[in-house]
Amino acid sequence: MKLIYAIVQNDDSKKLIRELTNRRISVTRISSTGGFLHNGNSTLMIGVEPDRLEETLEVIKEKSSTRKEYMVVPSAVPGYIDNSPAPVQVTMGGATVFVVDVEQFYKY
Repeated sequence: MKLIYAIVQNDDSKKLIRELTNRRISVTRISSTGGFLHNGNSTLMIGVEPDRLEETLEVIKEKSSTRKEYMVVPSAVPGYIDNSPAPVQVTMGGATVFVVDVEQFYKY
């Protein structure tokens, strides 16, 4: 058995979880924070048999692809107020995925 940890943006997690469950792939969602711009993340724990690993990774890749968005980033200089901050293009989405071998698995 393989255990996949997939860290995805909250915006992507719902459609990813829906697709995984439609394919009868069990998934557990854990709320997490951090990363670029401190946007909300979800850490998904997915246990799969080795023969379904590639299928699962393809679903993760398909449902959590990167995209470009414009954001207004606040000034990082203390005491400095910018009256006209310009939007900055940033890359959002994507997934960070870890695949771990599971030595033993129990379901009670």
